[in-house]
Amino acid sequence: MKKYSYPYLFSVTILFLGFVFGMMLWHGEIYRQTFLNRTSVRYMLVTALVLALLISLLIIRRGVFNSSKFVDYIKLYAAISIVTALVAIMLLITATYYLPGKTSSYTTTYSYAYGSRSSCAGAEVNDADLGISIRVCHPVGNYEFNNKIYIEKRTNALGMVVTYAITFP
Repeated sequence: MKKYSYPYLFSVTILFLGFVFGMMLWHGEIYRQTFLNRTSVRYMLVTALVLALLISLLIIRRGVFNSSKFVDYIKLYAAISIVTALVAIMLLITATYYLPGKTSSYTTTYSYAYGSRSSCAGAEVNDADLGISIRVCHPVGNYEFNNKIYIEKRTNALGMVVTYAITFP
């Protein structure tokens, strides 16, 4: 298939639109319900940085990237580090979502969290297992005016996934 033909243009356009749709679906269905442990995030970041260093050295050794300035090599490493960290965090969150784990539940108080264009409205809850404050997006019930929330979650070695949440007065 020639690169200037209509079938090539259509296939690239459909692949790009499928990728964008998949990313939006992943963000809405998996990312908002999954929360990671601090240790798994630390291991992921170290692994991503080491992998970026190895990829950078491989690119430089093969002669694909030649420059006389040291700053250009730092920029190459930084760019590869960002890409590997993004891919690694997506893989880690997806693995946390799909891995089985121990199901548990608890009831606690919460504060209403307003939504914006980059985050959802919901309940801000302090989770004891993770030791951080999490946002449960759009729980069942009147989450703007109630003050207690019942949360069911699945916890595994990488983090936790909120499977169900309902608010009540």
